[in-house]
Amino acid sequence: MDPVTLARLALLSAILAANGANGAAPPPIAPTAAPSANAIYIAQPGDTLFSIALKFNTTIAAIQQANQLADPNALAVGQRLIIPNASVAQNAVTPSPTARGPTPNASPPPNATPSAAPPNYETYIVRAGDTLAQIAARFGVSLPELMRLNQLTNPNLIAVGQRLLIPAATNTQVLPVGVTLAPQNVAQGETLTLAVAAPDATDMQGALDKQDLHFQRVGDTWYALAGISRCANYVGNFPVALTWRDAQGNAQPVQFDVHVNAGTFGVQDLTLTSQMSALLDPAIMNAENALVGETVGAFTAEQKWQGKFRLPLDVKNPRISTTFGERRSYNGGAPGLCGHEGTDYAVAGGTPVYAPAGGVVVLAEPLKVRGNVVFIDHGRGVFSAFYHLDKIIAKQGQRVQAGDLIAQVGTTGFSTGYHLHWSMWVNGVYVNPSQWMEQEIP
Repeated sequence: MDPVTLARLALLSAILAANGANGAAPPPIAPTAAPSANAIYIAQPGDTLFSIALKFNTTIAAIQQANQLADPNALAVGQRLIIPNASVAQNAVTPSPTARGPTPNASPPPNATPSAAPPNYETYIVRAGDTLAQIAARFGVSLPELMRLNQLTNPNLIAVGQRLLIPAATNTQVLPVGVTLAPQNVAQGETLTLAVAAPDATDMQGALDKQDLHFQRVGDTWYALAGISRCANYVGNFPVALTWRDAQGNAQPVQFDVHVNAGTFGVQDLTLTSQMSALLDPAIMNAENALVGETVGAFTAEQKWQGKFRLPLDVKNPRISTTFGERRSYNGGAPGLCGHEGTDYAVAGGTPVYAPAGGVVVLAEPLKVRGNVVFIDHGRGVFSAFYHLDKIIAKQGQRVQAGDLIAQVGTTGFSTGYHLHWSMWVNGVYVNPSQWMEQEIP
């Protein structure tokens, strides 16, 4: 449900509460409100247009129109806003900016109706040195869920002093004894690690939904990676079926569900030239997608990387022009259901591109849509690829380590300007590269 509808529902709920239901009870005394008039409001840390609209009993659309705001998410701390027909409830309760514990009487979190909000949630104030991924890991919340709850579109844009809402619990899935998930609350586009403590097992196989899981034993624990689809229909509970054999060869089946939370994906409008539109011809796309699918569908058991992945550029805080999973509308058409395949970094042409982690180059050649590409097999079903390159430096079959020079940034293929596109796959499923830079995935 969009924020404008939510704001209207909140106003309707207030009207119904004031008038009573079927006349069964006398109406409660309505809160005293300030006279309706245009007001000036200065945006504070943690504010969203949704929370401001609720505060002044107006709508996001009205605030956007009064301030000529094209993007409701482009709100800066200290920005002056005209609030049309402002009417502020005098007894409204606002969470303390320094609160750390549960705040059950606070205003409901953004993007959720009061009835759908968690019964308890915590308020966290961003500190110097914090990243959103670190905050998400600290509280056991998935990064996309934390972004959705706080109406954030860019995980790199948080400010010291900003107030974030942290859900107390996002799902209550029950796992068999010995089975753990990381992250505990997985969302669309993330990489999920399944760990099974089974010291007596001699072999383990399984699948998540239709995705085969490849287990690796470390001590008494078996680990497998799973890619969680970014596509719109991949939300809810999905079955996991495992089978392991003991020393006597007896099969031990285990079944449970994994709950997948919705991701946070914006929409990007692109206007294409006739030349670029021609590259979207199904015959061209299908042939190229088949080659890519065959390349990243291979599996090698050896883990060729160590620790976190590095940024493939030696550029400090490069601008992200398109985020992973962002839905794209071409020439005014309907946005796609699966969204952008990777992360785009807007950097100058010729900028060096480096391997983000150890692996073997399995494809290094020009393609029609993706332009000049380099694909790296990191092992265990994990792949990286870089598109639209100007110059390919790495050779197919070459073994690379993190930081090795592999290419230069370009604008070849289906590209509107110089940038580096980075895609990643786990078991043939597109995943968000940023998680691999923020977390050490076993």
